Amino acid sequence: MLSALSDRELRELYANFPVPTCVIGRDGRYLLVNEELAALVGVPAGQLVGDRAADHFGALADAHIARDFDAFDAGRNVPNHEFAAAGRFYIVASRPVRHAEGGTPFAIHVVLVDITERKLLETQLEHANRHLSEANHKLTEAARTDALTGLWNRHALEELLPWEIARSQREGTPLCVLMVDVDRFKKYNDHYGHLGGDEALRAVAQAMLGAATRPGDMVARYGGEEFLVLLPDTDADGAMKVAANIQRAVAALAIAHEGSPGGLLTLSIGVAGLPARTAAQPPALSPEAVRAALIEEADQALYAAKLEGGNTARLCQPEARLVPR
Repeated sequence: MLSALSDRELRELYANFPVPTCVIGRDGRYLLVNEELAALVGVPAGQLVGDRAADHFGALADAHIARDFDAFDAGRNVPNHEFAAAGRFYIVASRPVRHAEGGTPFAIHVVLVDITERKLLETQLEHANRHLSEANHKLTEAARTDALTGLWNRHALEELLPWEIARSQREGTPLCVLMVDVDRFKKYNDHYGHLGGDEALRAVAQAMLGAATRPGDMVARYGGEEFLVLLPDTDADGAMKVAANIQRAVAALAIAHEGSPGGLLTLSIGVAGLPARTAAQPPALSPEAVRAALIEEADQALYAAKLEGGNTARLCQPEARLVPR
């Protein structure tokens, strides 16, 4: 029983308590200090009594002490909290000290638990998790990015297109795709070499990005010299305007092409789309089925443009299977 201990034994027990602890008066000065706290601040316990806590833990200690006294005077408890001082972190537990007869507290009993190492580990773990997240993001982006042009690749397109089609069906908004092909690209590669062909594809990719600039527009390399442009919230007229802008942007590059009738590299473009519809018209097919049909129709329109000699854009009207009537 503690009542069986003498005053001297209680003081010795307090002095040797295994975590830093102290009793602080209303003036912010130490009334009792144990050896662990003395070791923490680097001053003998006997010399600490009478010092202000703020002299060793900074001016913020005064604010915390005043706040604790205000809470105890009002009959409230003070929850354990973190406190930082001199580059270290602590969990602080504060309790009121009253005279035997009760009344308002004349002091507070404070216990500190050093959690600096734990905080360091938490910070290291947070940094490691952030780096891992960034690495995963880069890997995901790399898996969706065409290495040659920096555009989205076919895999990314096939992920996003059904999602945009579903949104178009749900909201009744139009959507169009452009199938873009570099005219007579085999002849270009044969004449200028594959490195020259790669440079031309990179230049065409950048020109296309500059012509499809809305946040929702997506330009992807579909394969070889073929590209696909996704245009959400765009009707057929708008898509044909974007196609014309793309052709003008590539024409402005003035890339020489000895195998082309005009002596310059040109594009053929096929356009297909879903028109706007009312909410009363349910979608006829699943987004995946519509995706396949849209790409097929855009490819058919591209083929028609190629048959006309290239350097043109052609629109394929959606078939009845795509649009409920």
